[in-house]
Amino acid sequence: MKWFIFCVFGMLATFANAAGREANHLQGAASPYLLQHLYNPVDWYPWGPEALNKAKTEGKLIFVSVGYSACHWCHVMEQESFENEQIAAALNESFVSIKVDRESDPDLDARFLMTTKVMTGGGGWPNSVFLTPEGDPVLAGGYVPAAEFLSVITQIHHDWVRDPVSIRLKANQVSKVISAQLQQKAEALEVSQDMVQGIVDTLLDDMDPFNGGYGIVPKFPREPLFLFLLDHAERTGDVEVLGVVTDMLDGMIHGGVHDHVGGGFHRYAVDPEWNEPHFEKMLYTQALIGRLLVRAWEITGSPEYRRAAERLFDYVLRDLRDANGGFFASQNADSKSSTGESIEGAFYTWPTAVLDRLDRSGALRRDLVLPTPKGQGSAREILALRASVMEMAQENGRPVGETQAALDRLLQQLFDLRQTRPAPFVDRKIIVSWNAAMIETLAHAGHHFERLDYTEAAAKAARFILAEMQMPSGLNRVWYNQRPSEPARLADYAGFGRALIALHDYAATPEIAGDWLDHAQAFANEIGKRFGSAKDGFRMSQETLGQHEIVLIEDADLPSGNALALDLFTQLALRTDAPGLQQDAYALASALSGGVLHSPEKRSYFLKAVQDLKVGATGPVRFAANGAVRGELHHDKTTNIATVQISIAQGWHINANQPLERHLIPTQVSVSGAKGALEYPSPRIKTLAFNDAPLALYEGDIVISAQLTPGPEKTSVPRITLVLQTCSEEICLQPEELIFTIWPTAMQK
Repeated sequence: MKWFIFCVFGMLATFANAAGREANHLQGAASPYLLQHLYNPVDWYPWGPEALNKAKTEGKLIFVSVGYSACHWCHVMEQESFENEQIAAALNESFVSIKVDRESDPDLDARFLMTTKVMTGGGGWPNSVFLTPEGDPVLAGGYVPAAEFLSVITQIHHDWVRDPVSIRLKANQVSKVISAQLQQKAEALEVSQDMVQGIVDTLLDDMDPFNGGYGIVPKFPREPLFLFLLDHAERTGDVEVLGVVTDMLDGMIHGGVHDHVGGGFHRYAVDPEWNEPHFEKMLYTQALIGRLLVRAWEITGSPEYRRAAERLFDYVLRDLRDANGGFFASQNADSKSSTGESIEGAFYTWPTAVLDRLDRSGALRRDLVLPTPKGQGSAREILALRASVMEMAQENGRPVGETQAALDRLLQQLFDLRQTRPAPFVDRKIIVSWNAAMIETLAHAGHHFERLDYTEAAAKAARFILAEMQMPSGLNRVWYNQRPSEPARLADYAGFGRALIALHDYAATPEIAGDWLDHAQAFANEIGKRFGSAKDGFRMSQETLGQHEIVLIEDADLPSGNALALDLFTQLALRTDAPGLQQDAYALASALSGGVLHSPEKRSYFLKAVQDLKVGATGPVRFAANGAVRGELHHDKTTNIATVQISIAQGWHINANQPLERHLIPTQVSVSGAKGALEYPSPRIKTLAFNDAPLALYEGDIVISAQLTPGPEKTSVPRITLVLQTCSEEICLQPEELIFTIWPTAMQK
């Protein structure tokens, strides 16, 4: 029997009509998605012993339906099939039906998504899998219309009754294939600089040269991939790679995938131009696109990137934040239209008549916002900018500020009008790994944008997780309806640890910074206790919920838990004296390296993390001497003055630029790709316990500055190299080198 997937990716949910029905076995679930199916006529169970034992005892096939609350096609299938009394009766009679929230149970989702990929060649949501009573897969697919779904369940039940032995045998064989896929093993590779460059060159061949982004359709942001490419651009000074990242951001910012009215970004687009989105808004999308925007602004100084980032953060803090500080999982694509019908994009799209009424001056279509040619439904338009504000200002001979102000007034009108519509449903689950991504991004943004409200929001969310989601038995993954549930997975421990490091890096005082770092180290230590060993790659979960142990290594919408663990171990090793974590980082890097050449676009965050481990970190903030020295680069693009601010922990020092003894290694800054007139601070002259002779030292906070002028090789991107050796009264550490890329003022958009 063949069952093809008709639609792979999707969105949101509507509540079932509960009138006259009794609740099924989803009563009390800690998942809005499961609760949305509470009054379906299908007798749903959550995944667990009760449902699995029932299937074995009664000899019934298991039907597993996996989805999430922001999944549009999940709820189309609900309305067409799971609200259908005839289909429900057939399922209740012959199957044990199980509902899974992929966000609460990512390991179950990974297992069943792999099942569908193995059996059909594709996969997405809704994901529908039939299992034997022992849990082996019989059939898998996605959304299908109700009539075909009824035919499928009728036929598969008939086949099961006629020949269960044959079906069990074939299902067991498929299960072994899936098990091997979920524990991906390959011979370790040495990830060299040349290999990484070759991977980057290959990835560039698959970029959309016209609209930006990876591939043509559908257009997903692929944030981990572009974070890796941005890291590579900073590491090498490769202007072409930087351009690939900014092209993607420009396409998204101008396109309909950007919510121009309310801020933030939809999950993906179905057209090459980024103009026709599926309308769900996921927390992780905001977190990682926000991080790309902040870093792109640091490099280019483009006000367009900062504006898009701040509007994104405004949306998250306004619409996706719990009063306790945590961040909600998502906002639906579907909502009620003016006629009361649930329509995908109803909240975000605009009837032509409404736009015409607002657009009496013609500015909407002529100058500022150009509706896309295709709308969702009849006479509904998706808003998209036809060009950057700077380009529109130049075309019309008006100042950029005036053009931006006119756009903002129009968008505020649209926002006020949109607020009168029924808002899309918000999935109010608080998921640790998704919150961790948002905390890390807000910590970066708060520091670089000098926005204390972002910093405080990040810290409040982290304190909430530490106080409410951490139990004596360990961290929980989900908070919903005022209680935690679900043991945390690898990505939760590793991602949250990484977020705590970001809070450490930008903390206001050393005492606060130390607390965050202590918590991060504690979570890193828990990983080895709960998820296996670094040399084998860590398991996704502490316990095997299905029949397969899962070692997930692919970076998808979010980095894999293993890539996050490698990043966490590496960053801790740079900030603390933790040789054990560094050893684990190298062991994990080796375990994850096999197969990286086969699908590098799915291993991108691992590539970034392994580069940090072997070559050194990137970005404007760096650490040396096991965290005793913090260096931060500032580049004023107006004056072209670069400064390196160095903070040295109490009890430590570095030698001055001109030490008083020849054998001592001086602190030096050198500039390549530009000329730099360097200015060093005056040293302190001190006598230390181990040496009677006076020494010239730097202690505490110092600044080294360079007035940059273009060098003879104008094609090269300037780089600043800081060389230092850190010592205490008792020991001197090995000399270290920190290299910062100085993007020229010409990169400013």
